Amino acid sequence: MAEPKILPPSLRSPKRYIVFEVVSENKTSYTDVVTAIWDNLLIFLGENDTSKTRLWIIKNLYDEELQRGVIKCSHMYVEQLRVALSLISIIGETKATIKIIGVTGTIKSAKTKYLGGIS
Repeated sequence: MAEPKILPPSLRSPKRYIVFEVVSENKTSYTDVVTAIWDNLLIFLGENDTSKTRLWIIKNLYDEELQRGVIKCSHMYVEQLRVALSLISIIGETKATIKIIGVTGTIKSAKTKYLGGIS
């Protein structure tokens, strides 16, 4: 059986990577951050527009010590996502906010510019 053909880069939808930092009283886990982001995004944008953001919170790029991570999303919804992230006030059981550090077009530049070159 033949493998399905992969879509060429020219036909794929463009994406952006948002580097964020969680500012909180206590350390927050990855699962608490993901839950807070999804819940707030669904409240702010609704189910239809949330699905259009093509949101993906990259697990292996979330550092629990520095509380920094990377979110992949569609290039059309970067500003809406920034607003939704700024509206977060509680993560898990602690008061917290999410600060946007930067937006890039590739994971490599997100690592080198904003995450200190971690791999």
